[in-house]
This record gives sequence, structure tokens and C-alpha cells, in this order.
Amino acid sequence: MNNKVKKCIVTFMLAIAIVAGTVNVAYAASFGTRKNGASSKEVLQVKYDGAAWNYAKSGYKNASFKYTRGGRTLLSRTAKSGKVTGSVWDDLVNWSGSATTKFSWSHTK
Repeated sequence: MNNKVKKCIVTFMLAIAIVAGTVNVAYAASFGTRKNGASSKEVLQVKYDGAAWNYAKSGYKNASFKYTRGGRTLLSRTAKSGKVTGSVWDDLVNWSGSATTKFSWSHTK
């Protein structure tokens, strides 16, 4: 294999690695504070990773997050002390507005 072909292969592989690294997270949001809050991260536009945390002296009993789609709860987690996580996958068949995955969070005083 000559050097020109090797350089093309290396360039192509480098481009793939850069694209894969930059499109990993499509959307991310965090709510609350470092002691009590929640976050959601959309991975490759098909998977959602959620987290909720509640730590000592936050002033809250808990923090929770929920994923819903079409009015139905897909996943709900509550952190009373520490951190909880969970993931859901998008509906890969139905892309209508009623199939939109929604994230919400709350905390209890």
C-alpha cells in the first residue's frame, strides 16, 4: 500500500473519530443547585440519561426526575440522599409530536 492511500485512510479514520466525539451529546440541561437538582442529557438523539441528586444541608427532602411520552411515564427516579440515575430510549418508529420524550424535575421542601 502506498503512502497516499495510507494517508487517506488515516485522514478518514481521524474524521470519523472527530465526528463521533462531537455528536455524542445532542442536548444537555441541568436544573437546581449542586446540593439539590436534576439533569438530562440526550445521547446521539435516541437515548436520554437523567439524574437527580439531594445532598446534606440542601434544605429539601428529595429531588426527582421523570421522563414521559404521550402522557405516559417512562421512568421516574427520586433521590432522598445522594444521587440516582436512569435512561430511556426514544421511540424509533413513531416520530410524531405525540411521541416526543419530555423531561421534568421537582423537589420537596
